[in-house]
Amino acid sequence: MPCREKDVENDRKWGTVQKAWWGGLVVAVVLMSGCTEPLHHDLDEGQANSMVVALSQQGFEAEKVRDPYDGERWAVTVPAPQRVEAWTVLQQEGLPRPRAGGFGDFYPGSGLIPTSQEERVVLQYATAKELTSSLLKVDGVIDAHVHLVLPDKPRVQMSNAPVVEPRASVLVQWRDRDGTPPLTEAEIRDLVSGGVEGLDAAAVHVVMAPVSASQREPSTVELIQVGPLSVAPASSGPLKFLILLMGGVIIALSSGLVYLVLTRRSSGGAI
Repeated sequence: MPCREKDVENDRKWGTVQKAWWGGLVVAVVLMSGCTEPLHHDLDEGQANSMVVALSQQGFEAEKVRDPYDGERWAVTVPAPQRVEAWTVLQQEGLPRPRAGGFGDFYPGSGLIPTSQEERVVLQYATAKELTSSLLKVDGVIDAHVHLVLPDKPRVQMSNAPVVEPRASVLVQWRDRDGTPPLTEAEIRDLVSGGVEGLDAAAVHVVMAPVSASQREPSTVELIQVGPLSVAPASSGPLKFLILLMGGVIIALSSGLVYLVLTRRSSGGAI
């Protein structure tokens, strides 16, 4: 009877060792999976691909993954130590691209009949957004804003009444790589004036704002060896800690296993 109780006690200890082993393995997996952090959520696939390409060209280990909050959308992740620098690069590249609505988003499709004043304001706003969307499609344009002033046309134009012409102002932020903007001011004036009835190109005021592009080259990424792995310097500390932690867990579990085997042998029980 005492031998059987001792065997039961040994079995209980062995079960505890097994649970500790699996617990250590789960902790290691969690730690390894937490090495990357998301930069942006709720992206369409085109936006996510553009961000991954831009970051990869700059030497970042970027990945496109399914958005955990919406399985139909995407997220972009990078290693945790690279997150701040990667965020800065995306801002300089103008990614993700801002979305500018058009007539379909702003022009009322149903409901009460709008007044002429309301219709003019909505038309002015929707036209500005449509022109902004066109500018954002040009490679090298990071952001753009178009402001229109469309005067109200009187039903009856008096011969001596002053005629107020439409006018516009445009702000364009562009990626400055070699000092050459993706569009000239004349091209921007032609684009905007061509999209608004009665707008003279000379009445379009353009402000160009260059944004210095990041020149981070992949060759500048320095890696160090931690055992058989090559990692960034900022990742070496957590990786060494993880290796030491797993080594300590393995040594502790091995010692416990040896102790249980020796205890069973000394008591004459089966291994």
